[in-house]
Amino acid sequence: MSTIPDTTVQLKDGSTITIRTARPEDARAVLEHARPIFAEEEFLLTTPDDFHMTEEQEEKWLQMNRDDPGKLVIVAESTGRIIGLLGFQSEERKRVRHHGELGMSVNKAWRDRSVGRALLLALIAWAEQHPVLEKVYLQVFATHTRAIALYTSLGFKEEGRQIRDVKMESGEYVDVLIMARFVK
Repeated sequence: MSTIPDTTVQLKDGSTITIRTARPEDARAVLEHARPIFAEEEFLLTTPDDFHMTEEQEEKWLQMNRDDPGKLVIVAESTGRIIGLLGFQSEERKRVRHHGELGMSVNKAWRDRSVGRALLLALIAWAEQHPVLEKVYLQVFATHTRAIALYTSLGFKEEGRQIRDVKMESGEYVDVLIMARFVK
């Protein structure tokens, strides 16, 4: 079972949020969080046209992640509303089982308030205690300077750059950075 204890976190503006493991019954709230994030499109690969998850599929996905010791989905919650989400998936193949990739999103109204930092710190604490994991990594648009600054402040280092990896609707290309942090 991949879970973390519920944790109350005070943000830099003095407000408090709860960081906890996502539950299958969160499916509707997770979708309500995700859809506007995808609509922004600026720093994500997934567009609204690409996202077709139903509530039932989301519920099954959340349960599958809870049941797999190499996966974790956590949420940031304020007054019963999901305002941030972080998903992590470790590799299954034996030689690369010691690392995995994370993806994270924070509701626009809650950005720059330390929600992303709280989610990342919860993941890092979980990964440090995990019996197999040694490294967590992520991919981020090279143009997403705020996210890169957050990751760097928490010890993530750039390990590579995928040149012109994403082609935006405008025809412009964006490089993608691969960043990682060792937890052991």
